[in-house]
Amino acid sequence: MLYGPDGQLLEDSGDGEWREGTPWSTGGSLDPRIYGVDRTAVRQRTRTAFFKNPLFGAAIEIAAALLIGDEFTYGQLNADKTARGALDDLWTANNLGQLVSSRLVIEYLLDGELCGVMSQGEIGSDVPARFAHLDMGIGVTLDADTINGITAVKANGADNKPIVWQAGQFVFTAHNALWNDPRGWPVAMRAVDPAQAHYNLLGHRLNNHELQGRLIGVQKVFVDRGDPNSRELFREKSQAYRRLPRRGGIVTLAIVEGKDGKPISDDLTFTKPGGGAADAEKDLKAFVRLVALNVIGMPEHYLGEGGGVTRTTAISMTLPAIRSVKRIQGAIRSHLDGLYRADLKRRYGSDRKYKVTVYEVAKDGKTRTQRARWVTADQIEVPWVFPAITQENLADLISRAEAASGLGLASPQTISGSLGFDPSAEAELMATVGLTFGQTSTPVPPPLPMPAPSGPPADGGGK
Repeated sequence: MLYGPDGQLLEDSGDGEWREGTPWSTGGSLDPRIYGVDRTAVRQRTRTAFFKNPLFGAAIEIAAALLIGDEFTYGQLNADKTARGALDDLWTANNLGQLVSSRLVIEYLLDGELCGVMSQGEIGSDVPARFAHLDMGIGVTLDADTINGITAVKANGADNKPIVWQAGQFVFTAHNALWNDPRGWPVAMRAVDPAQAHYNLLGHRLNNHELQGRLIGVQKVFVDRGDPNSRELFREKSQAYRRLPRRGGIVTLAIVEGKDGKPISDDLTFTKPGGGAADAEKDLKAFVRLVALNVIGMPEHYLGEGGGVTRTTAISMTLPAIRSVKRIQGAIRSHLDGLYRADLKRRYGSDRKYKVTVYEVAKDGKTRTQRARWVTADQIEVPWVFPAITQENLADLISRAEAASGLGLASPQTISGSLGFDPSAEAELMATVGLTFGQTSTPVPPPLPMPAPSGPPADGGGK
């Protein structure tokens, strides 16, 4: 509780001039129908903050770059020719690389939901489906139940005519869809309030500095109360420093002797920057930490705020961020798998099986047996290639590779791949210059001879 100068209780006036508690400690104007907040309002706030709040927008862009980078693609699919061809067609027809990099990751962070729907026109089995991703802010609704999950997606089309996509015609992915609630929540929803608080606090500091910049000094004028001309004298003195030379000048202050014999003079004091700047800096850093943490668990130094972070603490702070990033990558991967499987079943039927290669490891753990296995579309996993997120640095990788090579625990191909090289490509390139893959290009020097023993001769002689 806070009280005013007359003992009155200070309350929120509703006009934004006074706030008691943190911005997110109350539900605000959000409808408290679900968990105290309204999903539509939360989604709209994250979208608005992305465009209007520089800290929040930068955090989302950095998170998206960390999640997807410029390396997104797919590897060799472990399936037969038909399945591989369908994947190539789907990637090309929908420009999946650009779609994921420019839209899906950011929309998932801001909306917490992705809904890809097929074109409802007649599509032959000889061509891939074109997927459109709905704007979840235009009144998309779902038909769902606990047992069957989501069975239909509905949205308004042209002239407000409803469009319905049945099961098999859409792929829906949601973040934090808890307690049998099929809808998701924005990944970055908790970062909006700290980002706005950071923006407001920064604005207050700029206002303070602007005021201090305009008020450069305070003049204290001595006025004799017994002098009938004291008010006129005060006005005269107050005009003395209204206009100062641009390049500086001399200020003259008079000193007189008071009735008690003590000197009395006018006083001119130049202001100094407010001492609260250091406290404001700490507050700003705290809000930066909260924004980074609530986007995808990023440490504060990911947003350029090192603070008191050391190398040791930075390494320890990175692990939760890596886990969080991989969780979001897993959601995007699952969504893309759903798009591929839905198109595969549309083109060739849900009962068709595809040939994949599996390896069975012998009990001794040293030999593998290759065999073919027939699976349905729902059991095919596409090797989507995301940027590698790891705590290991080059020195760690080299140390592990040297240990594996020295102890005979890994092949040269595996060791080369762990260091980021392509073993097959390197083998071809090395052969063109007369080198052999897996062998060092410079011979290992022989061990140095042991030094001759020093000391007196064996017979003990000597001069």
